[in-house]
Order: sequence, then C-alpha cells, then structure tokens
Amino acid sequence: MIAIDSDVLAVHHIFQNSPRFESTEKFFAKIKGQTKAITIFNLLDLAGIIASANQAKKSQDIFEKYLRSDNVAVLFPALTSGDAKHFWQSVTSESFARIQRGMRLGDAAILWTLETNENIEAFITWNTKHFKSKTDINVLTPAEF
Repeated sequence: MIAIDSDVLAVHHIFQNSPRFESTEKFFAKIKGQTKAITIFNLLDLAGIIASANQAKKSQDIFEKYLRSDNVAVLFPALTSGDAKHFWQSVTSESFARIQRGMRLGDAAILWTLETNENIEAFITWNTKHFKSKTDINVLTPAEF
C-alpha cells in the first residue's frame, strides 16, 4: 500500500497554484483505483491546514470523506496496552524513540504509525529529508514515484 503525507494531500486539495501541483496530480492519477493509506496524524494535520484558512466546513467535509472512503485506509499506530497510563507511556516511548532519530513530534508520530502497520510499500512526501535515512520504508516524492 502507498502511504501519503499531509503535504502531498495539501497540494492536492488546497495549493493548486503550487509548482508541485502538476507532479502531485500525476502521482494521484498513477495510483487511481488503488487503496491508499494515510495516518490519522496526516488526516488531522490536513484538517488543521484547511481549518486555519477559515474553512472549517471544508475541513470537516474532507476529514469525514477520508474516514468514510473505501479506497483510503486511515492508519492508527499500534499500541502496547489498553489502559490510559500504558496508552500514554506507549505514545511517549514510541514517539521519543523516533524523535531520537532526529525527527520532530509530528513526523515521529507519522513514522511510528507507518512502521507499526503492515504492507506499506512506500511513503510519498515532498519532505523526504524528514524521513529518509530514518526508516526502512521507501520514501519518495510524488515525482519520484
């Protein structure tokens, strides 16, 4: 499965004037019909980008569209335990382990989610430098894909 970063989704949904728009749309055309993956953190990030532009309704619509989509898997990180204390210990330790690779919290949470889900063939992002050499997952730009 191909996982998609929030920056690629933002270009697709919002920034049609971006110099990256054409490559982004070619990427989406290439994977049309395939099941795609996004992490819950990417979806929340995208919703925040849209809402911060005073488009709360559009933010909610896109958020719900992805949650209901038949060809988009919204991935959640694997947790080690069920109670609240162990939940936060898991979130903290798993995020911190990736932060120690030189990542910020948002990227660490995304990578944790991807690394604890199976069948991720590649992660598509315009911010490859945030992820390459920090994971065994194949990290590519839409143009490289």
